[in-house]
Amino acid sequence: MITEEKITEPLNFQFEIQPVRSNRIEHMLDYVNSIQAGVCIDRARYFTESYRITENLPQIVRRAKALEHTLQNMSLYLLPGSLLLGNQASHPNYSPLFPEFTTDFLKEEIFDRTPYYPPERPADRFVIDEAILPELNSILEYWNGRTHKARVYARLPKEAISAQNDIGAINILNYVHGGDGHFAPPYKWHIDHGLGYIIRTAKQKLLEIDLTAPDGCDKKAFYEASIIVCRAVIGWAHRYADFVEAKAAEETDPVRKQELFSMAEISRWVPEHPARNFHEALQAVTYIQLAIQVEDNAQGVCLGRFDQVMAAHCEEELRSGTLTREKALELTQNFFVMLSVIERIRSWADTAFFRGKPIFQNLTIGGVNPETRLDATNEMSYIILDAIQNTRTVQPSHYVRWHKTAPEKFKMKVAETIRLGTGFPAVANDEVYMQAMMNRGYTYKDAADYCIIGCAEPGPPGLRGGRTGAAWYSLAKCLEMALYNGNDPLSGKILHPNSSNKDLSTFESYQEVWNAFSEQARYYLKLEVIMDNAIDKTYEEFIDEPLSGIMACPETTLERGQSLKKGGAKYDFTGNQTIGLANVANSLFAIKKLVFDEKTLTGKQLLHAMKTNFTDLTTDPTGPEIQQICIAVPKYGNDTDDVDLIARDALILVCEEFPKYKNTRYGKGPIGGVFQASTTTVSSNTPFGQSVGALPDGRNANAPLSDGQSPFRGTDTLGPTAALNSVSKLNLVLLSEGSLYNMKLFPADLKD
Repeated sequence: MITEEKITEPLNFQFEIQPVRSNRIEHMLDYVNSIQAGVCIDRARYFTESYRITENLPQIVRRAKALEHTLQNMSLYLLPGSLLLGNQASHPNYSPLFPEFTTDFLKEEIFDRTPYYPPERPADRFVIDEAILPELNSILEYWNGRTHKARVYARLPKEAISAQNDIGAINILNYVHGGDGHFAPPYKWHIDHGLGYIIRTAKQKLLEIDLTAPDGCDKKAFYEASIIVCRAVIGWAHRYADFVEAKAAEETDPVRKQELFSMAEISRWVPEHPARNFHEALQAVTYIQLAIQVEDNAQGVCLGRFDQVMAAHCEEELRSGTLTREKALELTQNFFVMLSVIERIRSWADTAFFRGKPIFQNLTIGGVNPETRLDATNEMSYIILDAIQNTRTVQPSHYVRWHKTAPEKFKMKVAETIRLGTGFPAVANDEVYMQAMMNRGYTYKDAADYCIIGCAEPGPPGLRGGRTGAAWYSLAKCLEMALYNGNDPLSGKILHPNSSNKDLSTFESYQEVWNAFSEQARYYLKLEVIMDNAIDKTYEEFIDEPLSGIMACPETTLERGQSLKKGGAKYDFTGNQTIGLANVANSLFAIKKLVFDEKTLTGKQLLHAMKTNFTDLTTDPTGPEIQQICIAVPKYGNDTDDVDLIARDALILVCEEFPKYKNTRYGKGPIGGVFQASTTTVSSNTPFGQSVGALPDGRNANAPLSDGQSPFRGTDTLGPTAALNSVSKLNLVLLSEGSLYNMKLFPADLKD
């Protein structure tokens, strides 16, 4: 036993090991961290003003003009000491409002204060200046009946809505309350070309359009909208140039005065023109990244392979002596702070699925060169790892691509950074990810250039459209419905009885259990597809984002004259998040072993114990005794084939079923156009667990489910190697939309 005196490394190791920061970064972080999250009305005000007067225009042009009006009028601010400019709202850590997506939770929570007034929430609080409430009420009244959510729900069959609201098997709140996102702009392309190039190209394309063609009018609207939004972002940068020049005129510190004038000069050059140096490249990315967030409050607007994006400018200037490593590191850390202030207010119900306010601005480093197939690590890779260690911001989030020939020095630096305990960087296995992508039609070159988009989803920057994140799907709930013959024990709703008309008390073989589970899994998966296509069709018709489209895939959308939602990307898939895999595997194996193989329990006994949450003391064995019998059965995560292969087969079922369905871009140009599976969960395993009763694995009713493809908490008892061996049996190459395994180790666990 390890006594307290022997533990010299505290659990809060990241606080014990002090970061190395310049005074500029230290003061900036202190300032940002001192500001509580809040609500900003600017964006809602200016988008609504524009929408009121553009009802005759094509939707994509309306969207463009609304963004233009907002960037022309929204508040500006400058972080103290910052060398980069840009903002999403009137204050750091404030969330803009997006009433065109939904008004219901804003009305309920802000005006009716149900279930909580945002400043009084138990968690994820947002301060609100009550002086804005009369104006906000007027804005919400305008959007009543015009919202994305209202239009989506009008398309949905009642059973799909019931599957979400009553049964809790699927959930689409994230994509009716906000935008899509989930793409990675090719930032190196944007840095090298500038927005002026897009404007010139779009103007030329307008001259070439055949307006007699069926899609001629759509192309005309797309190019017009692209010109409007690019000019709007350039104009916003020029506003910032004027803003900091005015501050420079009042500045008494000569060093800071010169910095402000230099920032103004940079903002008059980028993002309109190609960046000429490292500082300009970072500023161009900052403006584009933040402008996309103003347009569309989405997660997963990602930074791509950022060490590759910035490598040329960084290394050339380091060689020439025009940039020091210290300054490159400080600018990178400044960039991290700029992105860390992005906020999104969610409904209280949706907040449970996204604890910790993840925005998923993923930044990927490492990997291989798609042309040479050799390691692509460079000096910028190490600068980014140092910046992670020093800033320790929640955003951007970070991934490292891991492959066998990566330098030992790099691997050790990654391990050192992970050891801080911040959760960054996560690690992606090149060998598995690239094979999974090529299985779905990606070329080797494009697969080798993948970055992580959203939570754990792979895609090449500038080429991937669609939605890498889609509706949540609770595989554990599907199993529960199978065990109860399609009757939800919580709500009493029956959407789809088992074809056998049997439940756990009457199944005669394990094969019958598996067949019922497979049937329920396919049924609720189909409802998820219906929901996702309703969302995407509504996005396409009413919230077609011009800036996101032209920034995400400029080469293909410009050439085709099609936005992302109309098929403008080279590759297009709709993703999925599968919840509760370990619970399913553990429960199915418990049924197989206890009811059919060893006959320790009858199905009737086990079902009664589940219905009573293992609390009935009048049975023989009692409920608590049955629970202990269930818990003692071998579990996924301990390198036991009998249960691990059930997890594999359950996941194969999902991975093979999803691609049978087409998304709304299928046949419109992109490669793919189908649904595909992932095991990403964020924190959704907790709210989904509240809809699931006790399970045969011994889990109590309403407790959180397992996350990702990780073992259920506390059940992987043989150490990390055994757990990894279990995960490795899952046929991971089928998870072309992302494969997520979370492993957490206490520092004391790693001691000799």
